[in-house]
Amino acid sequence: MTATFEVAAIVEDALLAAARRRLPAEVLGGAALTAAVVDRSRRYTSERERLAAPGGERASIADLAARALFFTVADAAKLHLPLAELASGALPAPPGFLAGPEVRVLDVGAGCGAMTLGLCTFLARSAARPRLVVTLVDRDGDALAIAADAIGAVARALGLEVAVTVRAGDVNAALPAGPYDLVVAGSVLNELAAPTTVTEAMIAALAPAGVAIIVEPALRTTTRALHAVRDALVTAGCAAVLAPCSRRAAPCPALADDRDWCHDHRPLTLPPRARQLAHVTGLRDGDLKLAYLTLCRPAAAPPPSQAWRVVSDPHASKGKLELTLCGAPGWVPARLLKRNRSAANRAVERARRGDLLVIEPTPTVDSPDLEASTTAVIAATSPHTFPG
Repeated sequence: MTATFEVAAIVEDALLAAARRRLPAEVLGGAALTAAVVDRSRRYTSERERLAAPGGERASIADLAARALFFTVADAAKLHLPLAELASGALPAPPGFLAGPEVRVLDVGAGCGAMTLGLCTFLARSAARPRLVVTLVDRDGDALAIAADAIGAVARALGLEVAVTVRAGDVNAALPAGPYDLVVAGSVLNELAAPTTVTEAMIAALAPAGVAIIVEPALRTTTRALHAVRDALVTAGCAAVLAPCSRRAAPCPALADDRDWCHDHRPLTLPPRARQLAHVTGLRDGDLKLAYLTLCRPAAAPPPSQAWRVVSDPHASKGKLELTLCGAPGWVPARLLKRNRSAANRAVERARRGDLLVIEPTPTVDSPDLEASTTAVIAATSPHTFPG
C-alpha cells in the first residue's frame, strides 16, 4: 500500500492567520493569489532565470502570500518521509536520534516554515514528544515572521513545547555553529550558487549523532544537482548518506545518464483552501513529488542497510513485472516472470517507487530474474498516512 501524505487544516489555518496579520487582504485570495501561485510555479520550473525576481514591491508581497498560503502548505508534509524512515527502522539512524527530551533544530532557508511545521506535525504523533528549540534562518524577515507565528500556533494546538528564534540573513554567510540534533533545508539548495559549501556548513553544525535532511523539488535539473552535491560530500569524506540511498558510495548511478534522476512521489491530500488553489491553477496532480537527502557525520553512520531502493515505477507487461533497484552495486534491473510468482516474493508485486526491498538472493545486472524461491520483504515502514 502506498503511503498517503496529508496536510491537515491546522497548518493551513495557522499560516492564513499569520499572513492576515502582515499582508494586505487583496493578495490573500482571489485572482491576485492565483496569479502569484502560477507565477512562482513558472519561476521554479520553466522560467528559472526569474527565480529570485518576482518583479517589484507589489509582486513581492503577492509572492510572499503565494509562498505562505500554497507552497508552504503543500510542502509541510515532505519532511515526514525521511523522518519516518529513520524513526521506523526502515533505514538505520545514528543512535539516539530524536530520542532526547529536547531536540535542537536549525531550519536553513526556512521561508514561511514548511520544514519546521512538518517536523511539529510529525513529532505530535511521537510517544516522546520532545521539546523543540528551533532556529529559523532566512534572508526574508517577513517570511520568518509568518513562520514563527504559524509554528507557535500549530505547536500550541498540538500540545508541543516549541521555542523559536529567527535569524534574518543570507544562508551563504556563516550558519549558526550549533550543535544541532537536526538541520533541515527545504527547496533551498537549488537557489544557491555554491550548494555544496552550504551543505558542508550544515553538516558542520550537527551534533555528533545529528542528522541533516535536505528536501528539493523533484525536477530533473534540481534533483540531479542534489545528486552532485551528494557525490561531492561523499568523495570529500564530509558526510555519510543515510537516505534515500542504501548505497553510500559515489558516484550516484542516476548521474550516469542525463535523462535519469532519482525522486519520489506519493499521494497527497491537501486542506481545503490549498486544494482549491491546486484545482484552479492546475499545478498539482494529486501527488507530492520530492527529492531528498538524509546525511550524518561519517563517524555517526550506522552500518548500511542491505535493502534495495525501488527507483522506478514498476512496469507490468505480458507475463512479467520489471522494476529498477538501487543498492550497494548501483542500479540493477529486476524481473519477476509470471511463472515465478510465489508467496515468498509477493512483496515485489506490491512494491512501488520509493519502497525499500530486502531480497534474497539479490539480483544482479547479469542475472535479473527473480525465482520462485526468491524471498522479498518490504522493509519496515511508517504508518501509511502522514497527518499534517
